[in-house]
Amino acid sequence: MKKYELLKKKYPEYISLDQLYRICKIAKRSAIYLIQHGIIPVIETGKKTWRYKISLDDVIIYLQRRDEIGSMIPRGAVKSRPTKTVSNRKSFSQIIKPGQEWEIAEYFEYIYSDYGDVLTTADIVEMTGLNKSTVLKLLKSGQIKFLSNKPTYLIPKQYLLKFVVTRRFIESQTISETFKKVLGGFEIWKNAKSSR
Repeated sequence: MKKYELLKKKYPEYISLDQLYRICKIAKRSAIYLIQHGIIPVIETGKKTWRYKISLDDVIIYLQRRDEIGSMIPRGAVKSRPTKTVSNRKSFSQIIKPGQEWEIAEYFEYIYSDYGDVLTTADIVEMTGLNKSTVLKLLKSGQIKFLSNKPTYLIPKQYLLKFVVTRRFIESQTISETFKKVLGGFEIWKNAKSSR
C-alpha cells in the first residue's frame, strides 16, 4: 500500500496518458490498449494536447488488480508495428483445444510423409512456415533438438514432431504466407476428420 500512497503524493488527482505509461512502466501502445478497452476508464477532453484525463484512483485500482492477476493485455494484442493487424494473424492455439495438441503432430506426419526421416533447416522452414531466423534461434536454444550442426543442422523428423506440440509452436503467430497455408491446411484436415 505504501507505493500507492507515494503515487498520490507525487501525482495530481487526474493524470495524462504520458504519466499513465510511466506510472505503470509499460509501453505507450500498451497504455492506449488499456484505455481503449475500458480496462482503465478515461475522460475524453476533446483537446489535442491532453486528450485523455485519467483518474489516479482508477490507475491505482488497475495496478492492484495487475498485482493480483497479472497483465490484462492478451498476448499478441499489442504489436510494435501497428500496421500489422492482430486479426490477420492466427495460431494453432485458436484451432485446437487443450489436450488436442497431438493432432498437430498427426497432421504433420500425414502431410509430410514424403519427407525423409532426417530434415534440414530449409525443410523445417518449408514445413512449419516459420522464417529461417526463427528456426535457427529455436535450434540454437535447443527448443528443436538436432543430431548435428556441422556443416549443417540435421534434425530427425521425430524431433520436429515433438516440437510442433509444444506451446512455443502452438502459440506462434507470423505474417508468413507459408505459415498461413500450413495453418489453413491443418484447419481443413481437422474439420474433414471430425466430420467423418
